[in-house]
Amino acid sequence: MKVQLSEFQSQAHLDVNPVDCWQNFPSSERTKWSDCDGGEKDGRHHPLTTFEDLLELVGANGRWNVLMFLMCALVAFISPLQQMSYQFLGATPDHWCLVPQLVTSNWTQHQVLSLAIPYSNATGDYESCRMYDYDYDQVAAMGYEAAMANRSSLTTFSDSPIECEARDFNRTQYQSTVVTEWDLVCERLPLYSTTEAVVMAGEMVGAVVFGYMTDVWGRRPVVLLTSTLVIVFNFVLVASSSAEMYISMKFFLTFFDAGQYMTVFVFVMEICAVRYRAATGTLFTIPWALGYMAVPGIAYLIRKWRWLQFAYTIPSFYGLIFFVWLPESPRWLIMQARFQEALKVLTWAARVNKKSLPQDSVVLAAMTSIHKQSTFEEAPAERAGKGRPWWVEAWARVVGSLKHLVILLITPQFRVRTLIAFFCWFSASIVYFGVALNAINLGADPYLYVFLGGLLEIPSYLLLWPVMVFIGRKKSMMMLFLVGGICIFSVMTLQLLNPEGSEGAVVGLSQAGKMAVTAVLQLIFTYTAELYPTRLRALAMGEAGIFGKIGSLCSPYVNDLMGLAAVWSPSALFGTLSVVSGLLAIFLPETRHADLSETSHVTNSRAAGGREEEGGGRGQEGRDQEKEVRECGRREASAVGNIKYGTDNPAFVSDP
Repeated sequence: MKVQLSEFQSQAHLDVNPVDCWQNFPSSERTKWSDCDGGEKDGRHHPLTTFEDLLELVGANGRWNVLMFLMCALVAFISPLQQMSYQFLGATPDHWCLVPQLVTSNWTQHQVLSLAIPYSNATGDYESCRMYDYDYDQVAAMGYEAAMANRSSLTTFSDSPIECEARDFNRTQYQSTVVTEWDLVCERLPLYSTTEAVVMAGEMVGAVVFGYMTDVWGRRPVVLLTSTLVIVFNFVLVASSSAEMYISMKFFLTFFDAGQYMTVFVFVMEICAVRYRAATGTLFTIPWALGYMAVPGIAYLIRKWRWLQFAYTIPSFYGLIFFVWLPESPRWLIMQARFQEALKVLTWAARVNKKSLPQDSVVLAAMTSIHKQSTFEEAPAERAGKGRPWWVEAWARVVGSLKHLVILLITPQFRVRTLIAFFCWFSASIVYFGVALNAINLGADPYLYVFLGGLLEIPSYLLLWPVMVFIGRKKSMMMLFLVGGICIFSVMTLQLLNPEGSEGAVVGLSQAGKMAVTAVLQLIFTYTAELYPTRLRALAMGEAGIFGKIGSLCSPYVNDLMGLAAVWSPSALFGTLSVVSGLLAIFLPETRHADLSETSHVTNSRAAGGREEEGGGRGQEGRDQEKEVRECGRREASAVGNIKYGTDNPAFVSDP
């Protein structure tokens, strides 16, 4: 039921102060809409002063919220089909030098290996990249028996084995892969690692580009664009005619996939109430684990890489659903002063949730107030620049935009948390993907290893939920990083001391370490979103994602090249990074029970007088603290505006 506003109905909605409106309502009227979390029963009343208040008004856990969450979370099923398929699309079967003369003469694999390929006592197997330099026309004419009997008399062109130019592959398990099609082994091995590194590079560039575009264009347009192009580039990838084309298309595919995934995650976090953020951030990635588990299952059934890539493409059509059902983020609309559009979204949400809104003028006035609280004040340099030549003004805008890209590092209130967050993103990503893609160095079956990796992600997420709620973000991240580091160091120790007889223990400890780092990687998504205000949240997520993708980009080279030198060396690096990150997390602020910030302060909702998980009223002390926090936020916002618009003083005003 809408509240009648009597004396306020004649005022323009943008001039109405929502707090004043609320205070002038009779208590019997305002309790009908001002408190949707039980305040009507105990006498608590809250004016609409934050977006969280509006969210409680339309319903924080209704059908609309659940449907939006499910629709966006299912996108997570698609991403691992591209990111975790590296070991199957690019599987490397046993291989040896191709000797065309002997193959043409119908020599068997055993005969070719026995005569032409050197045997390595160090590895206990035939060498993959070298062959004896015989006159193979003469050998083919002699036949296998005669050649083996007179091996010492065979004509040679070199006294030592030579590098071969082409390979023959054992196709018993893998009928075709990108490795067998384009010979990505031996001297071309770095190109094979690049087929996975480019996935991480695409994710990295996509994170920063779409982090910026999401803030400028909005959440919905970016999701629609990326969902369409993910489908297009999936099909182009299937038709790749060379390794170079495959690598290029893989880059663009994951570039757009990163934009799609990150943007729907930001959208979900922005329509989520404080008390559900831990659960939302945790449950959002359950479909990722399911997609992760599906990767080896599909690969086990389909052994030709083009058909396998086509199978991984089919789920991407799910993205078309966003054209029909995805709204724009109401929080972002309010920050852009697009109040009427935000009102439509909130009205739709309230209708689906079977909630009643006050009159439109009250909601619009609340939006105006929220917008003013979080809007950067006009910078002195911008005001002083009026009347300057257009080219001076244009240059100032360019400089301001460039400064905006590094605003998280050049402002004191953000600098320390940003540096630590970036390093933790790097560490979590390189360890996660390094351990997940390290089956070869661990001597494990890739199908089983990858399936177990996906299966164990589910308990990682489910255990993370209560840990985040009851222990907090900071302590959880510290604990998980340290546990992961200890497990991975144990793997390294076993590889050094007992490399032959500890395969089971190595795989078990490796998966245990990966469980901990999996939880960290999910926690840091939620944690980063809580550390920054709405206007900078997507930018922070995008730039942090860059460092995460740099880490994941390095992981295939660490596994393939460092692992080739010493199988234990990747574990040594991963364990060290985990422990260091756990210690650095000490210096981050705690965000548990804090409202999603509209300013640079991480504000505890109890201290600020707002709602939190356990409830609680808004006392005079809370109102005083909230007023102080908002005043600090306005002063800091002015300094941020100075940076954005190119003034000479980028420093924030100090905290009072």
